[in-house]
Amino acid sequence: MRRYSTIGVFTSVLLVVSIFTLLSISEVNAEEVISVNAKSYENTIIIEFENESTSKIKTIRIWLGGDKSFKSFKTEPGWGGGKYSDSKLLIFTATNTLNPGESVKFGLTTNEKVNAINWKVLDQNENEIDTRKTPIQEISSTISSFVEQESVKIEEVKETGSALYGTKKFIPEKFRVGSDIRLVGNGFGPGKNLQLYLDNAILKSVKTDEQGNFLTTISISETHKVGTSEFIIKDESGNFQSTNITIEELKNRFLKTEKFEVNNIPAKVRLGELLTISGTAYPQSAIILAFQSNDRVLEKVRVVTANANGEWIFEEVIDQNQIIGEKYVIFKNNQDKTTKNLTIKSGNLIEISASAVRYNLGETVSITGTSEPNKSTTIWVKDQTKKITLFDIITSDGSGNLNYEFVTDDTFSTGTYTVIVKQEEGSDAAVFGIGQYPSTRIVVLVEKTNFALNSKAILSIVGPPSSKLSIAILDSNDNLKISDSITTSSLGKSKYVLDLADLSAGVYRAAVSATNIQDSVKFSIGLEPGSGAISLATTSENYSPGESILVLGNTGNNARITITLLDPSGNISSQTEIFSDANGNFSTEDIGIPSNGVLGNWEITAHSRLDSKTIDINVSVPTAKGITIQIEEAEFSIGDTVIIVGMAVSDASRLEIQIINQSDQVIVSLATSITSDDTFFLPWIVPSGFDTGIYTIRVTDNVNTDSFEIFIQ
Repeated sequence: MRRYSTIGVFTSVLLVVSIFTLLSISEVNAEEVISVNAKSYENTIIIEFENESTSKIKTIRIWLGGDKSFKSFKTEPGWGGGKYSDSKLLIFTATNTLNPGESVKFGLTTNEKVNAINWKVLDQNENEIDTRKTPIQEISSTISSFVEQESVKIEEVKETGSALYGTKKFIPEKFRVGSDIRLVGNGFGPGKNLQLYLDNAILKSVKTDEQGNFLTTISISETHKVGTSEFIIKDESGNFQSTNITIEELKNRFLKTEKFEVNNIPAKVRLGELLTISGTAYPQSAIILAFQSNDRVLEKVRVVTANANGEWIFEEVIDQNQIIGEKYVIFKNNQDKTTKNLTIKSGNLIEISASAVRYNLGETVSITGTSEPNKSTTIWVKDQTKKITLFDIITSDGSGNLNYEFVTDDTFSTGTYTVIVKQEEGSDAAVFGIGQYPSTRIVVLVEKTNFALNSKAILSIVGPPSSKLSIAILDSNDNLKISDSITTSSLGKSKYVLDLADLSAGVYRAAVSATNIQDSVKFSIGLEPGSGAISLATTSENYSPGESILVLGNTGNNARITITLLDPSGNISSQTEIFSDANGNFSTEDIGIPSNGVLGNWEITAHSRLDSKTIDINVSVPTAKGITIQIEEAEFSIGDTVIIVGMAVSDASRLEIQIINQSDQVIVSLATSITSDDTFFLPWIVPSGFDTGIYTIRVTDNVNTDSFEIFIQ
């Protein structure tokens, strides 16, 4: 039997009967376009917004003053919400809009009692409609006895630590007594034992798989009451989520006029995933599914039968050998026929390899594999210091096959190289050597840089074959939040699904390591666009085809930013989404000039909601000026001397040298002169107190820049 806290129960009762209990607040005057009422009991608040304006409301922001913070919240259907700024700010967004004359209520719990609450209402274009501070009317505690009497009929507010995260889908979506329903669950956490309830009666128990997903069938008794019921999923720790469902009467089993429909079919499915299609048909009749290729070639035929209620479900795991691409699914039931479209995508999205592990200078490197068909594909080739030696953008062919070749000319030297291939929804890497066999290294990639709260991220890892690697997730202050391990395949590759449910909004770093080697990648969770003024710069004003661009800038802290590169005709050449750190700084090397890029003036734009900044660069034939660092070693210990040496063809006479840690903070600033033979030389002793990790040595003359990564242990 479930127990309800007085505060939680009170919140839910207010949500149900607030039309009878909420009182208007006298401070609302004729000039205010949004009517707001707020009532509280102890640390629980019910706040109602009524749209008395002529605008449509899309977003509502609520925040507290001082050290007070929100513990949890509850929304009405059709609204999503999230906590930001250390739980001092709530942002609610409507699936559609709140139209004039409509109202919405939210249930809130705080860490301590508050007397007033701040809010701002925005329209679909993020324009402000109204903003104010509303006093809160406190309800007498004598109401608590009434709340307790009603506790068995209402839903408990999901406080922090008691809300069970995950998504579910019922197939079919309509519930009837005496019927079976397929339940698909995603993102509930790996290996969780869950109990499924209908009202106060347990239906069954299920266990999630390694990805936190489950698939099961629930049965609704013929004697169950018709009307609204509560469906509950609860884990072993008492965390739960609740949904109100409507159960309708049993259909007439002998009805002969059931309409044939396909109610649920996904737009796309990947190799290895479960394809689920459902609909309605004449009871006990057969539904024929014919799968055809985009060229109308028949690939397979399947048959399912509708149940006594006229409901049918087709489920099949997509075989790894299935040909990817656009498909037609033709459905036939008696004299009825309909056709739907379905796209089958690669299970691994992108998978590449080099044709050899060792090449000689002057030979052609061939990169082959599979990818998403007809997609823009970005390619980087990095040397052992992670300096980009080749950059290109191509479009994959219609079959999804990838074949890219380049010659190891005089821009390459003896050493280990990594090629990275990235598309919109995936990436992969391969390692090869020039003039030697490649040294052991780790490469970790993430499919995108920004993730929603309570979502999942997939890390693509390349490392030593059949090896156990450590995984650490660290916040912006390098505090360890998650630790785990993974074993690579015989090819040295692995995918790691990272559950972000327990991580709050902010910037994080995923570090993957083995003995003496590691790699890391940064990503963000729950950040929003809207940063404020943006400054933007590149490390050079002139670039050549096939050259990557290092973009640097500053804006508001912890904000999502879109970087776009446009060619002289105004066409988008490449685009990436990044984020600013706690100090507002941002940088990326994810854009560059394709090898076939036209010469002329190009534009780089940084955009974050209403804020943007554009700068120009020039693309021309290569010039002789530039800086090249030529450090021989890459691993050092405390007390070692790092010889910072290289070539610098420049109009300047001195160079600035910076030592930068993994958080992009400059911790050492140095300077040296350029000799008459265009070289520079500066010894630097690694001081005590340096943490183990990767550091970047950056050398610049304020026009040209080069960088080199070292590992200090």
